Parts: sequence; structure tokens; C-alpha cells
Amino acid sequence: MNEDLQKNPNNNSDSLLSPFIRAQARSKIIDSKLKTFDNRFALFRLLSTIALLAIVVNYAQKSNSTTTLLLIILFLIFCLFTSWIHNIIQAKQKKWNAVALSYELSEARSQRDFDFITTQKSPWHDECIVVPKGHVYSSDLDIHTQLYLLLNTCSTKEGSQKLFSMLMEAGIQPEQTQIVIERSKNAQTLSRKTRLLRHFESLRLSESFLQKYFKLYEKKVEGENSELEEKKDSNSIVSISFRIFYAFVSICAWFIILIPAFNNFISTGNTEAFLQPIFLYTGFLLLGTLIFTPITQLATKVAQSSKTLQEIINTLNNNESIAESLQFTFLKKQAKAKIKSLNLLLDLVSLRGNPIFWVTLHIFLPFDALVCLILQLKIKNFSATLKVWENELYEFDVIASFARFASENPNSRFVTLSERKQASDQQIECTHLGHPLIATQKRICNTIKLHKSSPVVLLTGSNMAGKSTFLRTLGTNIVLANIGAPVFATKFIMPPFRLLCAIRIDDSLSEGTSYFYAEVKRLHFILNSLNNSYQNPGFFLIDEIFRGTNNKERYIGSWHIIHALFEKNSFGFISTHDLALTELDKNDSRLINMHFREHIEGLKLAFDYLIKEGPCPTTNALYIMKQHGLPVP
Repeated sequence: MNEDLQKNPNNNSDSLLSPFIRAQARSKIIDSKLKTFDNRFALFRLLSTIALLAIVVNYAQKSNSTTTLLLIILFLIFCLFTSWIHNIIQAKQKKWNAVALSYELSEARSQRDFDFITTQKSPWHDECIVVPKGHVYSSDLDIHTQLYLLLNTCSTKEGSQKLFSMLMEAGIQPEQTQIVIERSKNAQTLSRKTRLLRHFESLRLSESFLQKYFKLYEKKVEGENSELEEKKDSNSIVSISFRIFYAFVSICAWFIILIPAFNNFISTGNTEAFLQPIFLYTGFLLLGTLIFTPITQLATKVAQSSKTLQEIINTLNNNESIAESLQFTFLKKQAKAKIKSLNLLLDLVSLRGNPIFWVTLHIFLPFDALVCLILQLKIKNFSATLKVWENELYEFDVIASFARFASENPNSRFVTLSERKQASDQQIECTHLGHPLIATQKRICNTIKLHKSSPVVLLTGSNMAGKSTFLRTLGTNIVLANIGAPVFATKFIMPPFRLLCAIRIDDSLSEGTSYFYAEVKRLHFILNSLNNSYQNPGFFLIDEIFRGTNNKERYIGSWHIIHALFEKNSFGFISTHDLALTELDKNDSRLINMHFREHIEGLKLAFDYLIKEGPCPTTNALYIMKQHGLPVP
């Protein structure tokens, strides 16, 4: 059992529920308690602040200036402390609310409830979906509509984009095997740390995270050139030199204006003489907020990656062996110290958004000038390293999605190193192969084994018997294996195939293209793509070949397509309702017949969705017509 889903030892009705539902219920209880505590503390904070303010005002009228100043400082410190405590409570409440939602999403994903999953997708999800026109398998296999939605739990937009790009390229130009093996190995390691995965996904679902994301992206830069110029300007030597000069002047102003003003107020108690330098110093500070605005904007952009890296580091602090096995540079000891110091500065800069914090801190030091300048210099010093860490974060984001996918689907598994070494273009073997987009309780698994001497399978079968679903099962698992994600099979021995599909072909009124013409174009593309100039072998999946034409021409066209495929460096399946094509195996052993079939239970058709050898011996079209009242014999 996953470490964050330990079973309740009490033997009651709760034990019959899904572990995700039980965990969600526990998270909601904690969330509810924290929400109640948050409301009570907010009331306490309001009443205590009013009471202390009344005390300060009362004593200010009776006491000397030194006592008044001390009371004001103590009051500000109290406000800071209660605000800090309140922020911690709210952060924990939002965290547990996100954790509860994460468990709810896990249950929806395990049940393949795509309607609910869609409501909780990442805010950048749709923006990442850019399907190239005429993509050879995305629509056929529901890659961009369902598989990506099921896989994508990335906490960064760039990670989501990387995952989508991998899915689009996996069956066109598979990555190098060693890269896929390393990614799969890391994902398998992470899949055992479900608390980390839960916490990582809850980052994306957190209300605070979403607020920061929309705040960051609500004002889009009109063009890339202007963004580059702005970034270049903020990091230019002139800009940095000017900010260094302003920081020096700020320190001088603190000594020359603020400190003498406090001393004069304490010694004389003259309020009017105190206010004039205070207003002057405040105006000087407000000028600083404008000067350092580009730095705070840069800090906001850096913080998303830096804070996420810190969360990963914190969670893996007690798992040094896992951190070492992942081999990310941001998990090295020196890198962790740099990230921690950077986040400390980012936290200090974020205090600018709280007026009480901002005023109080500037009593003790020229906060903006020092912290913003140090932050800019720090980011500039290891900007290249930051870029490397960010790229590693995006890769971690992807493997965390794979790991979470594996932990939520116990029937899935990563392709082993042994299986990848056995894989060749001479033979394929899949045992108990199931469709990833079908829930476990409804998923039917099949086993296939093909040799290069018989690379083409003609798949026949009754309507609704499962032919198309089986083709999609093969294709989807090939895509998953090619990117290092878990597959749904107890054995999966396949090389990194290039995938070519003709399953879901649509006509186009706007382009004046009929279904038949669209299919011809797709088949022509498949044949041209299966030549020997490609390093990776091809795997074709053709559903209902030439369904758009008459029996005679369908037979002739299919016969020639099949014989052309014999000569290609490929394996594949062709489904058809044309039983005459099943006779081709009598004259050529390179073709294998397989089928799906139905049986009658009472007066209804029933299907086992299991693939069988040989041509299909049954049909059901007339039976279905008759059952629905059509005038057929």
C-alpha cells in the first residue's frame, strides 16, 4: 500500500471505500479544523490589535516621547508577529484543502472520470495543446484529448509543455533509448514516494499557487523583443550601477535623515520637527520602490521555480539515497545551500507587499536598497546555473507525473531494462495488454506475440467486438513506452516503434475532402513513411481499411496495400469487415488472421473482448438491425 494511503485499522464500513476517498475525507477534516482555527485567530487578531492600539494612544497622551516611540515599535512588532502566525495558519489550511482535492482527483483518474478531471486541469493546460496539422496518431489514440489530461499533473507550465511535446514526438521520432531508460528509472524511484508526489501535485492545486500564477501572467508582454529588451535593461551595467549608487545614498539617508530625527524626537518630544524628516525619508523610499520594481518583477518570475525546487529539496531531505539516485544537480549539497539563500532573499522581497512589514523594516534599515540589490546581484551571478536548475525542474515535473501515474494504477508497470534489451525489430511480445484510458474494473487485457516472418495481422470481428479499442490499446502503450511512462502489460517487449495510424479519419467540407480521399492520403503517407531510411522500425494500425468504397475495389486495394506492407520494416494490424481478405493467408504466411467475436446470452449480444486466432466465424450486423426494429430477415 502506498505510504500516504495506509489502511485504517478499524474494521468498519470505511474500509470498503477507495483508499483515495478515505484519505480525502481525513484531509477534509484537517482542512475544516484549520479553517475554524483561522476564523477564531482572525477575530482574536482584530480585537487584540484594536485593544493594543487603544493602549498605545492612551499612553502616548500621558507618557514621554521615548515611551511613546517604544510602544509604537512594540505595537508594530505585535502586528508583524500576529500577521506571520495568521499567514502560517492560512497556508496550512490552503495546503490541506489542496491535498484533499488531490485525493479526489486521484479517485477520478483511477475511475477515468474525465469530466471531473477537466474541471481541475492546470490553468495553462489548453495553452500547451498545439497539435500539428495532420498528426499521424494524436487524434486516433485520443492523445491530446484524454491521455495528456490523465498524465499531466505537472506543477510548471514548462513541464506540461515538455510532456505534451514528448507525446507528440514519441511515435514520430523516438528519443534515444538511454534517455528513456534513465527517465523511466527515475520515475520508478519516485513512484515509491507517494507523499512527495501528493505534496508536489497539491502545489499546483493550491489557491496561493493559482493566485500567483494568474498574477504573473495576467499582464502579457506584447512581444518577445520588448521582453528581452526589458530583461536586458534590468541587468545592464548602467542599471546595476545606478541601483548600487541609490543603495549607497539610501544608507546615507538612513543615517543622515532618519536616525537624527529619532534622536531629536526622543530628546525633545517635538512631533512637528519629527514629521518633516520622516516625510522626506518616506518620499525617498517611495522613489526606491519605482527604481527596484524591475527587480521585484524578476523575483516573482524566479520564485515560482525556486520555491518549487525548495519544496522538492525539503521533501527529499530525509531520503538522501533517492536524491542521489535521481542525479539532478539541484539536489547537490552546494546547490541546495544556494537555493535556500535565494529563497530567503525572495521571501524578504515579498514582504514589500505588506505595508506593516515594509514600514517596520525601514525603521531599522534601508530594506529595499539592500535586499533588492543583493537579490539582483545574486541572480546575475548564477543565472546560468538557475537555467540548468529550471530545465531539471521541468524534467522532474515530467517524471513526477509518470511516477504518480504508476502509483495510482497498480496494474501498470515500467518497461524493465531487460525487456528493452530484448526488444528488436524481429519479434514483439505483449502479455495482458490493457487500454490505459479504460478504468481497471472495465479493462480487458489481451496477449499477442508476432515474429518478423509474419509481420501483418488481419483483424476481423463483429461490430462492437473490440477491434478499434484493441488497436488503440496497442498504439497508446507504444507511445507510453517510448517516453518512459508506465505501460499496462505484464510483459512488454517492443523496440521504440514509429507509430502510424489510420483509425479515426475525418472528411473535411472546408477542404472539399471526402472520407475515402482522406483515407487514401493517410495510407499513402503511411507507406511512404515505412521505408528503410528511418532508423526505427514502424508500427501501423489501420482500422476498417477502405471502408469508404465498394466491396470489389476494397478487396483489390486492400490486397495490394497488404502486400506492400510485407516489404516494409514494420509490424502492424489491419482491421476489416471484408471476410474475403482472410483468405490471403492461405497463399502467404506473412499474413496472420486474428479476430474478436460475440456470443448470444438470452436475446442479447455479449462480448468477451478477447483476441482469438483465425478469421472471425460469426457476424452480427443483421442481428443488431433486427433487434432495433429494422425490416431485415
